[in-house]
Amino acid sequence: MPAAEAAARRRSGPRRWARTARRGPLGRWGSRLLDGDPAAERAALLLLLGLTVLFTAMSVALPGSWPPSALVLPLVCGGLVLSTRRQLVLVAGVLAGSALSAAWHEPHGVRAGVTVVLALTALAGLATARFRNRLGLRGLRGDSMLLELSEHTRALGRLPDRLLDWHFDRALAPVGGNSFSGDFLLCADRPEQDLLEVVLVDVSGKGSRAAARSMHLSGAFAMLLGSVPPESFLPAANDYLVGLGWEDEFATAVHLALRPASGEYRLFNAGHPPPAHYRREDGGSWLLGGDGGPALGLLSGTPYPATRGRLALGDSLLLYSDGLVEVPGQDIGTGIGRLLAAAEPVLRVPHAAGGAAGGPAGRLLRAVARDVADDRSLVMVRRLGPPFAS
Repeated sequence: MPAAEAAARRRSGPRRWARTARRGPLGRWGSRLLDGDPAAERAALLLLLGLTVLFTAMSVALPGSWPPSALVLPLVCGGLVLSTRRQLVLVAGVLAGSALSAAWHEPHGVRAGVTVVLALTALAGLATARFRNRLGLRGLRGDSMLLELSEHTRALGRLPDRLLDWHFDRALAPVGGNSFSGDFLLCADRPEQDLLEVVLVDVSGKGSRAAARSMHLSGAFAMLLGSVPPESFLPAANDYLVGLGWEDEFATAVHLALRPASGEYRLFNAGHPPPAHYRREDGGSWLLGGDGGPALGLLSGTPYPATRGRLALGDSLLLYSDGLVEVPGQDIGTGIGRLLAAAEPVLRVPHAAGGAAGGPAGRLLRAVARDVADDRSLVMVRRLGPPFAS
């Protein structure tokens, strides 16, 4: 017991020192600097200019033990915490110091190659700061805003864990393992109306441009979902996207309006791959949803007719994005057939528990489209019946 208490004290000692440091003047200044406080930035600029003078003097006085390339350190630190205007001041100081060192102590001062490296490092830092300023991000903690937006977008599509005899599972895999995706999911559960709505949207394009537009549309569409009748959601979303005037930009979407008590559903499709209804009876068969209307954002006033159906006990419904079924040079029907063939053994057995990554949707997504240069999304809606054999 005394040994355990001693170990606990040893562990708590560094934590106490860390808490004390954070609450002290230096810790408070560092916190303000990470938040982009202008006064803290001014102090940081003076500190980095002082380091530049010190490193320049040491590279001249001690050429054998202090490398001239140490001048890169102030530039790197400045690129992380300074605004573009203050970085320019720092860059001017570093380049002036390097030129003075080269002229004062040739051949042991800063060489031409080191000066080139310093200039390229400065350009990289300035480019990064310019991009962050365009985003309105100040300080290193500005990135947390983007992460919170990503988490908020994912929360908008959180499906019910369990609803009567229903099970819902989803898997979203952004291209390249990024945190942001051009696909997003929305969900609105209104049990008092016996209505569950699920919308899967795929914004055109790939990468950061599609992800930025996805985050824009997810908030706007989330406000629409549940505030208008199901048959009015896609027309309203289409008119909103047309009104934005995005040139050569559109989005596909599929909208499920489900009555959990009866299993009846309506599907509204806007240029999206057709949902697939798995019917367990008679050994299992697939029924693909209708085409619906064109993609969102192309033509104003477009109608989106409903496809109606009913999920019996043991039936399932798959909603998916084109990244899961499209292969360059192949007909999309081939990709859909590959997905359905892989999904049938999964849907023929009772539901097995698992998290978002380890659930049946995640396993199926990885099995069908593991390494694909596109965002991939899959939603499984299963009406659980009595256990049945595979």
